[in-house]
This record gives sequence, structure tokens and C-alpha cells, in this order.
Amino acid sequence: MAQEKVITIQGPAGHIEGRWAEAEQTELGVLMCHPHPLHQGTMNNKVVTTVTRTAAGLGLPSLRFNFRGVGESEGVHDHGKGEQDDVLAALDYVLNTLGWKKVILAGFSFGAGMACLAACRAPDQLAALVLLAPAVHHFDAPNTLPHNFETYVYMGDGDEVVPFDEVENWASLVIPTPHFEVFSDGSHFFHGRLTDLKASLIDDLGPLAAEVAK
Repeated sequence: MAQEKVITIQGPAGHIEGRWAEAEQTELGVLMCHPHPLHQGTMNNKVVTTVTRTAAGLGLPSLRFNFRGVGESEGVHDHGKGEQDDVLAALDYVLNTLGWKKVILAGFSFGAGMACLAACRAPDQLAALVLLAPAVHHFDAPNTLPHNFETYVYMGDGDEVVPFDEVENWASLVIPTPHFEVFSDGSHFFHGRLTDLKASLIDDLGPLAAEVAK
């Protein structure tokens, strides 16, 4: 994994703790959101770090951060309301402090929900939206997504936390239709399938990375 730097973002509930991995270019980067804070979810989750490691392999900078009340981030858990604002604060940071031009916004489980809702509020600087096992039963999943970018949904059909049928149904109805990849017998945490997940991310995000590398 690329060497990361400890960074602090001024968020709406206080300081937000983050880890930033630099890259030679800042045209495109990956901003990654972690799973549920009340179920031991942090920016150190293996799915989160798989995404940021994949970004480094593609030559992309990345930023992962802790939601309010997690780790060294100030504030208290706000049940998915204030956490959207945390995502937007991190998005503002990568654009206006780190100088990224476009952002691949990604999230896992609860973090996927926060990324999805934040993307609907601030779509203009996004190059893609990546949702891993999005907990559509825990957030007000939208009926429409911005047309500015492609959305990618990754889900194990053996998910023991997020109901697969609900995600499949949402992905089939939301407009525009996202790319939906199902990992056969895959669990919520992609146990034993992180290498497959990385390969899928490379296939889907690689063309975006190649474009900025030209």
C-alpha cells in the first residue's frame, strides 16, 4: 500500500481523522467511506483498505476517514444524518485542499449508503460511485441517481448482514441502472473474495485511471 499520511479535516461536528495516500497525479482520486460505526466499523476495515490499496495500484491517490465519533474523529454518531455531512466535508477537502479534480466516491455497507446520499447532493465533481454491499434497508435509498457518472454495485449473494434481495431489487429499479456485480456465495465482508473484489475494481475503475494517465 502507498505510504499514507495522517490528516485532519475540519468537519461539521469537529475534527475528522483521515489517512491520505498520495500519487503523482491529482486529476482523479478515491474517497472511501467505512461501515457502521456502531458495529465496529472504522476506516481500518479490510474492505476499505482493499479499495484504497487497489487505488494505489492504479496510480490513484486515496483518502479514507473515520466518521464522527469513531477513532480520533470528534462528535457523536448521528444515525446517518450528520455522517452525510462528514462525507461532504471530506469531499470538499480532497477537492480544495488536496487539489483533486475528480473523485471516485466509494463506500462499504453503511458507508455505501452515506456515499450514495452524498453523491446525490454533490454530483458535479464525481467520476464514479462505488457501492459495496450497500445497506439499502438502513438508509433512504434514492429512486434516481445522478447521470453525471457511472455507479457500480458489488454484492455477495450470501450476504449475512444486508439482505441480497433488497439490494438486487433496488439496483433493478433505480434510474439510471447501475452496474451490478454479484459475487456467488460471497459474504458481507467478502471473506475469501477480496482478491476477486480487487480484480473487479481494477476492471471497472482501470479505464478511468488510464484516461488520466494519458
